[in-house]
Amino acid sequence: MIKIFKKYDKKLWVLMGGLSITAMGFGAIVPFLSIYFHSTKGVSMSMVGTFFLFASVARAFSQTVGGELSDHFGRKKILLWSQFSSALVMVATGYVVFLDVSYLVIASVIFLNYFLSSSFFPVSNAMIIDLLPENDRAEGFSIMRTAINFGWGMGPAIGGFLSVFGFEYLFYFTAFSALISGLLILFTIEETNVVIEKKSKKSSYLFMNVKFNKYLVLFLISTLFLYITWGQFTSTLSVFMNNNLQLSHKNIGYIYTYNGLLVILFQIYISRKVKNFNMFKIIIVGTLFFFLGYSLLGFADGILGIMLFVTIFTFGEMLVGPTGNTIISNMSPKGQYGRYQGLYGLVTISGWSLGPFIGGICIDQIENVKILWPFLASFALLASVGFLLLYKNNDKIKYENYK
Repeated sequence: MIKIFKKYDKKLWVLMGGLSITAMGFGAIVPFLSIYFHSTKGVSMSMVGTFFLFASVARAFSQTVGGELSDHFGRKKILLWSQFSSALVMVATGYVVFLDVSYLVIASVIFLNYFLSSSFFPVSNAMIIDLLPENDRAEGFSIMRTAINFGWGMGPAIGGFLSVFGFEYLFYFTAFSALISGLLILFTIEETNVVIEKKSKKSSYLFMNVKFNKYLVLFLISTLFLYITWGQFTSTLSVFMNNNLQLSHKNIGYIYTYNGLLVILFQIYISRKVKNFNMFKIIIVGTLFFFLGYSLLGFADGILGIMLFVTIFTFGEMLVGPTGNTIISNMSPKGQYGRYQGLYGLVTISGWSLGPFIGGICIDQIENVKILWPFLASFALLASVGFLLLYKNNDKIKYENYK
C-alpha cells in the first residue's frame, strides 16, 4: 500500500478522499430508503420500485450531461456543483421528512437531489483516466472502489444508528458528507482535464462523437443486464432482510458494512492478481459470481446465511467493478473521457435503477423467495452470455481500435 501511495499523483488521493466521504453519506441513507418508504410510509414495493425507475431517469440524465460538460468546462467545476447542490437538497429532504409530509413530496425532493448531483461519479471516473496511463487504469479504478467501499462500509452502520432517532438525521448526515467532500475538492485539488474540448456545433450534442458499433452496443447491453441484478442490492435486498428475515435496522446496516469491508480488504489485491488476464474473461467470471450469490439468497435463514451469499456476489463486484470502467476507458478517445464515462454511467444507472423497479414488482407478486431470487439473478446470467460473445470476438474488437 505504501508503494501504491507513492506511485500516484496526490490529486488522485484527494479525489479518493472525496469519493469515500460521499459514499459514506449515501451509504448511510440508500439501504434504508426503501424500508422508510415501505415500512414507515406504507408504500407498496411496486410504488417504491417505480420511484427508483423515475429516479434512474434523473440520475442517468445528470450523469450523461455531467460527463459531457466536464469535457467542455473541466472536471472540478462539475464536481463542486454536484456536491454543494446535493448538500442543500439533502438538508431540505431531512426537513420534509421531519415534517412527516406525504410520500409524493418526499420522493419529489429526493428526485431533485438525484437530478442535480449524480454527475459526481462519472466525472470522478474521467478524472482518474486523466491522471493515469492506460496500463494503470484498472488499478486506479480498484483504488476508487476501495475508497468508495471504505465510506460505504461505515455509512450503513451510521445510518442504522441514526435511524433510531429519526430518518431525517440520515439526510442531514448525507448533506454534511457532501459539503465536506465539496470543500475538500475546492481547496486541495486542481483541474485535471488538460484537453478541454472546445464547444462547437458538432460537439455540443450528447454522444454525437461516440463511435458506436456492434461490439460497443453489445458491451453496453450486457452491462445493463448485469446492473439490473446488481441493483437488487440496496432496495430489494434490504426489504427482504427486513420483512422476510426479520433483521433489525442495525443488523441490516452491519450486512452492508460487511460488504464494504470485504472490498476494502481484497479489492486492490484481487485487481493486481488478475490485471494480466483478458478483461472480458474477468468480467465473465465476476458476472457468474453475481448469478450464483443472488440465486441462493432465497435459501438464507438468518444473518449468517445472508453474509455467506453476500460474500459470493461481493467477490463478483470486485472483479466486475474496475474491469467495466477499464473496458469503457480503453474505448474512449482522448479528450472524450467524460462523454464515454457519461454514456457508461447512463447504462449502469439505468440498470441499477431498473433493478429495484423490477425487484419491487416481483417481491409483491412472487411469494416464494426461492423462485424470486433466481429470477432476479437471471439477468446476470444473460449478461455473462453477452460478455462471452465479446470475449470470443476479442481480436476483432482490438482491430477496431476506438482511438
